[in-house]
Amino acid sequence: MKTLRHCICLKLCVLGGILQITAAQARRPPTPDPTYGLPIPKSVQFVSSTTQPVKWIWTNHVADNQTIYARRVFTLERLPRKAVLYITADDLFTLYVNGQELDHSSPQTGDGFVWQHVHAVPLTSHLHMGKNVIAVRAVNGGGPAGLIAMLDADGKTLLCTDKNWRVTEQAESSDNWTTLDYDDSSWSAATVEASLGDAPWNELIGWPGYDSVDVPYLAHITLPVVGILDVQAGAGKITVDSHHPGHIEVVAPPQNSGRTPPSFVVDFGKEVAGRVRLLVKGDGIIEVGTGESEDEAVMKPWGGIHTFDTRSTSSPLYTPYSAFHYAKITCYAPPGTSDTPLTVDVSLDFKYYPVQYKGSFDCSDPLLTRIWYVGAYTAHLCMQEDIWDAPKRDRARWMGDLQVSGRVIDTVFADKFLMEQTMQRLRDDAQGGNPPADLPKNHVNGIPGYSAAWVVGLTDFYKHIGDKDYLMKQHDLLASMIAYMEGDLDDQGLFANKHGAWDYVDWSPDFNGDSPLARIATQMYYIKAAKDAAFLFREMGDMSNAEHCQQLADRLTQAAHQHWLSPQTDTFGLRRQENAMAIFAGATTPAETTAIYQAVFAPESPAWSYIATPYYNNYVIYAMSLAGHTQAALNFIRRYWGGMIAEGATTFWEGYDPSWPKKHFHLYLQADNGMGTFVSLCHGWSSGPTSFLTERVLGVRPTGAGYATAVIAPDLAGLQWAEGNVPTPHGLLHIRVQALKNGGERVDLMLPPDVKADVQLHGKARLVGSSMQPQFQADENVSHFTLDRAGHYVFESTEG
Repeated sequence: MKTLRHCICLKLCVLGGILQITAAQARRPPTPDPTYGLPIPKSVQFVSSTTQPVKWIWTNHVADNQTIYARRVFTLERLPRKAVLYITADDLFTLYVNGQELDHSSPQTGDGFVWQHVHAVPLTSHLHMGKNVIAVRAVNGGGPAGLIAMLDADGKTLLCTDKNWRVTEQAESSDNWTTLDYDDSSWSAATVEASLGDAPWNELIGWPGYDSVDVPYLAHITLPVVGILDVQAGAGKITVDSHHPGHIEVVAPPQNSGRTPPSFVVDFGKEVAGRVRLLVKGDGIIEVGTGESEDEAVMKPWGGIHTFDTRSTSSPLYTPYSAFHYAKITCYAPPGTSDTPLTVDVSLDFKYYPVQYKGSFDCSDPLLTRIWYVGAYTAHLCMQEDIWDAPKRDRARWMGDLQVSGRVIDTVFADKFLMEQTMQRLRDDAQGGNPPADLPKNHVNGIPGYSAAWVVGLTDFYKHIGDKDYLMKQHDLLASMIAYMEGDLDDQGLFANKHGAWDYVDWSPDFNGDSPLARIATQMYYIKAAKDAAFLFREMGDMSNAEHCQQLADRLTQAAHQHWLSPQTDTFGLRRQENAMAIFAGATTPAETTAIYQAVFAPESPAWSYIATPYYNNYVIYAMSLAGHTQAALNFIRRYWGGMIAEGATTFWEGYDPSWPKKHFHLYLQADNGMGTFVSLCHGWSSGPTSFLTERVLGVRPTGAGYATAVIAPDLAGLQWAEGNVPTPHGLLHIRVQALKNGGERVDLMLPPDVKADVQLHGKARLVGSSMQPQFQADENVSHFTLDRAGHYVFESTEG
């Protein structure tokens, strides 16, 4: 057997009937991941980080156009040499200390993220010995509401927002509520909305220590600058070291002199997560703006421009953590001085969750191979404090995103710790403190389809990893979530959104909210979740709940066919989203699947004229393959995800359509009800082709706990060959598929122990060197082999 071309050289040893596979790195695959092949640092500890004492607070009632009042009395036994209050609110705040107004935030036209910018308010001269009071008026214009503050005294936290604050909604007729003498005994204890760093407020800019919160399972490496772009000397001078582009010598005019300062754009070569690191020699003012595209870094840096005064801040200097590809750096001499020479050394503090690339993929089409690795890197960059939707925005746990990226993580990294932690936190957030057996307070992320995604994601994780102990801990949470989802149904068994939730499906017309099409797509996701829940309950030995969930799936499926299936087209509508989910959920008959493909997914279908994000196009490619059109799915992957790569992507984007403008592309990307550079260029929900290529081309799919049973059904779909590794709890499964001149295929399979595999090959096939006879299904033109022992197997098939 030929060695794996791009990342793994396998040696097969059969000792006592047990297969042992050892792996050694060959040449580097086409991955942009700078941590590929690095060992797990010994300093990393896979234990949950310490709970943050700083909390986002509000009253127990959240409403749009709402004003609340908050107070905290505290006692000082000595006056601090330096005291700073860090504060912000979603949306706005006014701060009072001992009755005096000291600061406030203001709405900015076109900026819905005013709350991200933390105010640092000096309090040293406003405090006195004994009792003091901090009072805040906070305003919520709409959506989530929260207030967060921390008083730092001589480098130590003196107080912070938590349940000990007093709050009220009662309008105050005077400002005496801001004074120490005011009696707030009738006010309520604050309601904790979230901890510092939690969604939806995990993108704070300027929070002290926020950039170095102790997260024991994350690691750092320093990476160099790849290149310097757009050098603009202005009224100064710039010299770049051609051998070390991160070393720049500048002569800068004074700030506020009216003269154009020198600036340059740093290129880190790829999308990265971390901080720009600056070592500056000389007195100067340095401005840094970062962006995932050069346009973003130059025109509208995410998080604004970060300003450093080297006279008062010692090197190294760091920007806040974010994700970016470029950084624009502008240099000034201090105001009132003369032109000043500065030496600036730029590098990257790259922050990452340590993983090993256990899975791999290679094929005769280099573009598809590259897409597999770009998708893997996209998912990896989203593995931070939790598995986020994106490392730039929203930096939050979203279950819909995790259903896609989690499947990639299962396939490539086989991670347990961060997957379990993130899924648990998502589910606990929905439970809202209720006992696990009680109904949750809300859907996961407040979205019905994301509750279904939690069930499906839990099933994916269990089938790949096989952690029975973790599954058993989810029993009551699974049962209560299914019951909550059932509460959304009407008497006909249709999803009726009875909880009044945000019925989000996709950033596409008629799918971003409660609509007939969104309800159909959500119904299909509920069908998938009910089926998966039945499987999980059977695995846990709860046959009563398993039967209930199977009956629920049947009821939902019957209702969808009775009320939503078009008798004219045999489709559930004429858009991609609802029909893709119907096929993905297994809610269609073979005839309906064929009809849906012809009406919706065939190349000439008008459904392609409507926008779908990479998130839902993930379900589209699975649906196309399940409909028997894997080759068409690969063509779409080449055009769609390959289109992003052609436009310079090193990770996959939150929103994309091949028809959008190419020049200054980031200005025209659309997602999250908007357009422009705020759109993320690294989004976990866009990584789906990675798991797809492993599952639908290599054909390796777990069907039981931790690959106890699996289907291996390779489909070259026009490729000449494909091969790869798939991690299982029992070791690596390796497969190589090669097209033969007679129209058949040769399959080399290395099966690890304790995996029972149903090998499904096109046409009539034989197991080389064995008398084992396959079960041949003429109607599907498929040969089935059942393997239940570890070993090296070679199959050959003939066409037809």
